[in-house]
Amino acid sequence: MLALDGGGSVIPEGAVAPWPHILDEDRKAVLGALDQATPWHWPMKAVQELEDAWAQFTGMPYVLAANSGTAALHMAIAAAGVEPGDEVLVPADTFLASASSVLQANAIPVFVDTDIETFNIDPGLVEARITDRTRAIIAVDLNGLPADYDALRGIADRHGLHLIEDAAQAHGATYHGRPVGGLGSMSGASLNGSKCLSALGEGGLFATRDADEHRLARRVLMFGEELPGQGRDYNARIMGWNYRIDVLAAAFARSQLTRLAEMSRIREANGAALTTALAGIPGIRPPVIPDGLTHVYFFYPLLVQPEDLGLDDIPVEAFRDALARAVNAEGLGIMRWQPQPVPAQTLFQEMRGYGRGCPWSCGHAAAGHAYRPEEYPVAEEICRRRLVLGQSFSSLGPPNDERTMLMFAEVFHKVLVEERDALISLARGMA
Repeated sequence: MLALDGGGSVIPEGAVAPWPHILDEDRKAVLGALDQATPWHWPMKAVQELEDAWAQFTGMPYVLAANSGTAALHMAIAAAGVEPGDEVLVPADTFLASASSVLQANAIPVFVDTDIETFNIDPGLVEARITDRTRAIIAVDLNGLPADYDALRGIADRHGLHLIEDAAQAHGATYHGRPVGGLGSMSGASLNGSKCLSALGEGGLFATRDADEHRLARRVLMFGEELPGQGRDYNARIMGWNYRIDVLAAAFARSQLTRLAEMSRIREANGAALTTALAGIPGIRPPVIPDGLTHVYFFYPLLVQPEDLGLDDIPVEAFRDALARAVNAEGLGIMRWQPQPVPAQTLFQEMRGYGRGCPWSCGHAAAGHAYRPEEYPVAEEICRRRLVLGQSFSSLGPPNDERTMLMFAEVFHKVLVEERDALISLARGMA
């Protein structure tokens, strides 16, 4: 019997460890940074140590720690020389920040549809969106899987564009042996508490190979100032922000980074074990991993496929929501993520921007921009069918292990095989 109907749940309370995985060494690192935080100065030791460690991990020589992944992406957009009215290509299926960072530079996001296999930007559709105003491509490593950087790099090079990596969900993943965070000409990564590399609160990392881009990004980070040497001249060269990271968040992230390689190995193994255990269970499609890439499963995305069960009379949405209700009741946290493509969100439908339609209406952008959700059919279909495990509530990270993944799979077997008739009845009632 389904737990929804009064049966026992598969996963008992407390059996799945939350994320992030906090050890005594993390606590010691934060307390050490607290002791070193006075007298106040900038940059603090913990911040510099985090920047140096991320540079070493990614192979990107110039790194700046910021107070969010959104800030880090904005810094990358600015460092790429993107100006008002310029255009930046962004995946249609991603988190808002991938696109709103473009708006922060008074530039125009232009969306590209999604690859149905990887959930990442479809390189085959990129060139059709390039205009003489395009300055950069943002590639998002969605869910924990790197985008197709060989194809995207070829396009960027042919058109003289920056390739900016949004690595927010994939710290520790690799692309043909190269680490996420070092796959574009620049990268921005989030350290939000739920991320694979966590600052427990909020944080971000900007990285580049170019000294001039680093200098420009640092201006954006700190009030537009140049910061010559170790001092400040309190002279804003450009419009800048206060994007400095909190020192305690930096210390926590630095401590977590010492274990990122091992934590990523465990995530990869857990994801592979779950995919194997789900084989043969109808009604869902597990993620696909291209050869040469590794996936760290910030999210473990599933596409619901009621047609596999012969349920052509039940709307996909009703089946999806019924499955989510049943799985959650069995003790496994599952949810929808991004219920619509970013260009379908109100911000882009109303195009009010900062007010009065800026940046679209401020005289710098090309005329005629509009965001039509039907232009992104794959992203729309993914958003319609997608449910996700992972993040903090059903983590694939340690200390959860392959035995935990077998419990996850047992939930789906119960709901989709053993109690299928009850699930179908629930879905029909929700239709």
